[in-house]
Amino acid sequence: MASASDLAAEISQLIPRVKRGSLVVFGDIFGGRIDNIHTVTAAKALGDPERLVVEFDEGETLEVWDPGNATISSWEFCISTATKARWEWFYYGLWVPGTVSHGLICGFAGTGAWAPAGCERWPYACST
Repeated sequence: MASASDLAAEISQLIPRVKRGSLVVFGDIFGGRIDNIHTVTAAKALGDPERLVVEFDEGETLEVWDPGNATISSWEFCISTATKARWEWFYYGLWVPGTVSHGLICGFAGTGAWAPAGCERWPYACST
């Protein structure tokens, strides 16, 4: 299994050719439909325990703890297993670049079958 540092290095080497597309976490499609296109701009490993942090072109951030079974390429971006994930984004249309206002966060914890933690129906019941 690749470490978060290994995956961050792999993703960083592929920028800007990393697969772009809609975000699906735990089987839930971000925004409820596949029309958001997210483009990876950076990747790094942080913390103890180490986690993968992926940054996107509109200020979004995806954090993944214990990422595993990953396929990263120009045609696929998939992290199949993790112990926890955190998606942070901004209310589209209201976010002003360079500010942190209107930040929305949703966290998930689980193994195997991903289960939302603290969100009744992601992303609609997430905390701000």
